[in-house]
Amino acid sequence: MKQGIVFTILMVMTGMLLAGRPMESFNENQTYHGFSLKEKRFVPEVNAECLFFIHEQSGAQLIKIAADDPNKLFNIAFNTLPENSTGVAHIMEHSVLNGSQSFPVKSPFNVLRRGSLNTFLNAMTGSDFTTYPVASMNEKDYFNLMHVYLDATLLPRIYDDPRIFLQEGWHYEIEEPEAEIVYKGVVFNEMKGAYSSPNRELYYQSWKVLFPDNTYGNCSGGYPSEIPRLTYEEFLNFHRTFYHPSNSYITLYGNADLDKELAFINENYLSRFTRSDAVIELPMQKPFDRMKELETPYAVAEGNNIQDNTYLLMNFVAGQGINQEFNMAMEVIADALVNHESAPLRIALQEAGLGKNVSAGLKKGKQNQFLILLQNANREDRDRFREIVFQTMKEVADKGFDKEMLEGIINRKEFQLREGNTSAKGMMYMMASYINWMFDGDPFAGLEFEKPLAYVKQSLEQPILENLMEEYLIQNPHAVLVAMYPQPGLEQIHVERERQELAEYKASLSKEEIDALVQQTKELKQYQLSEDSPEALASVPMLSLEDISPEVNWYPLQEKKFRNAPVFHYEDFTNDIIYIYLYFDMRTLPQKLIPYASLLSALIREMGTETKSVGELDNALNIHTGSFWTTLDSYLQNQSDEQLLPFFLAGGKAMSDKTGTFFELAAEIINTFNLEDRERLKTILTRHQAVVERRITNDGLNFANLRLLANFNKQGIFNEMTRGISYYRFVTELNNEFDTRSDEMIARLRETASLLFNQNNISVQVTCAENNYGAFEDGFKSFLASLPNEKPVMQTWSLEYLPANEGLLSASKVQYVTQGYDFKKLGYSINGHFYVLNQILSTDYLQNKIRVMGGAYGGFSTLNPTGPLFFSSYRDPNLKETLDNFEGLPQYLENFEADDMEMTRYIIGTIAKHDQPRTPSVSGQFALWRHYENVSHEDLLKERQEILNTSAGDIRSFSTMIREILDRDVYTVYGNEEKIRENEDLFRTLVKITE
Repeated sequence: MKQGIVFTILMVMTGMLLAGRPMESFNENQTYHGFSLKEKRFVPEVNAECLFFIHEQSGAQLIKIAADDPNKLFNIAFNTLPENSTGVAHIMEHSVLNGSQSFPVKSPFNVLRRGSLNTFLNAMTGSDFTTYPVASMNEKDYFNLMHVYLDATLLPRIYDDPRIFLQEGWHYEIEEPEAEIVYKGVVFNEMKGAYSSPNRELYYQSWKVLFPDNTYGNCSGGYPSEIPRLTYEEFLNFHRTFYHPSNSYITLYGNADLDKELAFINENYLSRFTRSDAVIELPMQKPFDRMKELETPYAVAEGNNIQDNTYLLMNFVAGQGINQEFNMAMEVIADALVNHESAPLRIALQEAGLGKNVSAGLKKGKQNQFLILLQNANREDRDRFREIVFQTMKEVADKGFDKEMLEGIINRKEFQLREGNTSAKGMMYMMASYINWMFDGDPFAGLEFEKPLAYVKQSLEQPILENLMEEYLIQNPHAVLVAMYPQPGLEQIHVERERQELAEYKASLSKEEIDALVQQTKELKQYQLSEDSPEALASVPMLSLEDISPEVNWYPLQEKKFRNAPVFHYEDFTNDIIYIYLYFDMRTLPQKLIPYASLLSALIREMGTETKSVGELDNALNIHTGSFWTTLDSYLQNQSDEQLLPFFLAGGKAMSDKTGTFFELAAEIINTFNLEDRERLKTILTRHQAVVERRITNDGLNFANLRLLANFNKQGIFNEMTRGISYYRFVTELNNEFDTRSDEMIARLRETASLLFNQNNISVQVTCAENNYGAFEDGFKSFLASLPNEKPVMQTWSLEYLPANEGLLSASKVQYVTQGYDFKKLGYSINGHFYVLNQILSTDYLQNKIRVMGGAYGGFSTLNPTGPLFFSSYRDPNLKETLDNFEGLPQYLENFEADDMEMTRYIIGTIAKHDQPRTPSVSGQFALWRHYENVSHEDLLKERQEILNTSAGDIRSFSTMIREILDRDVYTVYGNEEKIRENEDLFRTLVKITE
């Protein structure tokens, strides 16, 4: 949409229709389809009339945010308060989406995933709520999604079919009486993967100490060793207790007809229920009289370095989440005390030589938590850490925060709040409303940011933040200090403990009980293999192909030139914000400098300039811009892997009247970044190395995929060299050898910059309205003039593929298994049928084999139109079994059958991924991708017609190609060291990921 905010406000104020009944016809204290309108308010922050209803008969609460947005959202949420860490709330979230009264299929969620135009389809479990949001830009689809989700949450099949609980939660699995018993279950393995992250373990351990008496001390997702304690009856009682309309909070967002929405919800669901007398209340945890302390281990692989790998966490219970002014103030304190580059606690810890990175934040709930986390420290640093934290806070409370720093932090927060740069605004507003709505009965407060923003602005003149820090941090004994230290081999201890527990359990069973478990395993597998009847599938509502537009979303770029620099302008309404992306061609670099370009992108903003310290630079950027950042990006010209277009990208955004200042600051950073401060350089390099290491330990699938693609794809090699395991080793080596190699590193960083930053080596993508383009051009003119004017020389790179079939050894509790190849290298060309194939493999075969039957959290296919096609598992208890399941893909395709209804579902689900809503800034970037990869409007129209006309026979024809891909025998597994070593014969190389 290109209309401005003023026009939108006028539409609402003059009573123009969003859809159907006009908003002014809804009056407070009147009832509409059983819903009594309690309050109606125009909320400027969301630019919409907001209406709050209570359903008189059932007690359900509902808010409608009547925004003029076609991306309509429906959500139903429940205040869910688990009493332990068995994961009952999380297992329930999974389970209710596995069939309901009106939709008696095994998983309506997966049927919708295969064939809906949804722009969002998921469910989430929080510490104190569970939420079920769906969104679509197609009104018919929107009501279909609403229908399925209401049925799922209020009328699930869990009471009639315990197999749902066994599959999604946990069960004992044993296929033969002589075999070992193991635990299986989707949530069980998902949480094993989640708790492979040290951060997740750290926070859980702190919660247990801080909240011994209420739900915040539990893991609502489920702690792996606790999940098998959950019984089926406890599971059902949880639904009986919390999933009643009287405990529900329904959000409607967008331009759908409100009268129609209310009628549908009332007539089909809420009219069946009467108010519950049950009181759902979260008791407050009583404060402590002194800070608690805890030391606890976490798992690392055998042989890993344990020095500088302890986490130190100080966690305070601080205030209540219903106080929006307090929340925003504490968020500003987190930035000003810790997160800003010149924040006093950050500086104090650096000067003391403690840790490699420190961060702070506010976790909001009925009772908030304020967390200060120091990473890469040592166990013996614990007391010194506490001493420095309190000493620094007291000094700041006495002297006051730096006002210029505060001004910048608050300005950046205001920019982000007013911009709202997301295409999923319904989701953003829904999440913002929850705490006040659930715990204070006010669904509006979380949407309104003007009051808290005005409150924190007063801190520029008054000691508001200092007083809050004194009361809620310095003088607050309701806190815990956690030291979580690495213990090599701990995961193997956990594995052995689980084996012993299961062995003892089996020993306690009679022969008849073991036989019963074998039979249960067999029946569950048969259930998982069984297919829904055509009649059951037909019950799940769906669109027809006639509901699908044959048109594609096209984002036209205006190709311009400013002097010698290509400028790509995407014109759209952006509320006076200009989005700027400066691309410097990396082909000017010799190959040896490729990783240095990635390092430069990590360092350049953190080093300050010749005239500004890093703190002064941060302040200037916060005050005058919406953001400034640097990264690497790449495209494939003509979608050919042999035509790699790699770029160093400097991007950001600013209001149009600040665009000149944005470019002045960008020029200062790029031309005069400071590498002379070696102490600072060492600090930033050490922190960057720690960040990269944490990414590797927390995101196994991403790093497995990066490594896999580097086996056969030039772009994959580039990505591996600049952000994969190879890059981690590069950075680690530089960090370890800084004292002897700093001169070399600085020289190469300077050489990299001198070869990149040249006015003849730059192209620009800008997204703004036409009337803002002049402001961009004026700023860019001075920026371009600041760059050297030399003729660039393009280099030739020889990127060598990595050897295939690696096992990446880690302390993970689960595996990430990935296998694939480049179909273009096998002689195949992309067409629309490929996308439908990808949808079918992800939502049918791999979903069933890897997740439903294998117990992994996910299994899916990934298609890149430039050539790579690969298959992955996520948080997977298996390894060889998953590779065997990949091997079954060709036979599955050879035997693939689907009637017209099934094919329609798959086609619609494929189209949904192509028709996602995009913000103007994302649309501009998407348009540039199409330009660089030479994808035309005609190409997309042809591809869409191929998608719409895909037949089951077209899918069967892919069996040969998939067999050829698998026959290349290229796979990578990131996973548990013991599990990989048990399957060592599968791998050419075993790679220790971290040192």
